[in-house]
Amino acid sequence: MQYLPEYAWNLYERSKTVDIVDPRLWAGGSTEKDVVQVINVALLCLQQNPSLRPPMSEIVAMLMSKAQMVGTPVRPTFLGRKGQNDENVSWEAISELFPSPLPSDSPSFPQPDRS
Repeated sequence: MQYLPEYAWNLYERSKTVDIVDPRLWAGGSTEKDVVQVINVALLCLQQNPSLRPPMSEIVAMLMSKAQMVGTPVRPTFLGRKGQNDENVSWEAISELFPSPLPSDSPSFPQPDRS
């Protein structure tokens, strides 16, 4: 099992960052542009070198869509763990371990056992 920043980075490297999003959010009106912006800001905040991280004022401006991205994230060095098999990680596998409390009619999403 990967931890979330590593999973997100691997999707980012493959230009599939929107795959990290719970598909039920799309029904709520989220747009791909907004989702990619939030994920990119989060990845900028993970930079190991503090000088590569944006200041909080820029983060707020980027999240409010009042500013453009200040840079391109680089792979954080702490994500360099070896021995992980990234290809076997899926949204379904994560959902099984961490079920969403949000209701869903989709058969592809396991529902939490409420008994």
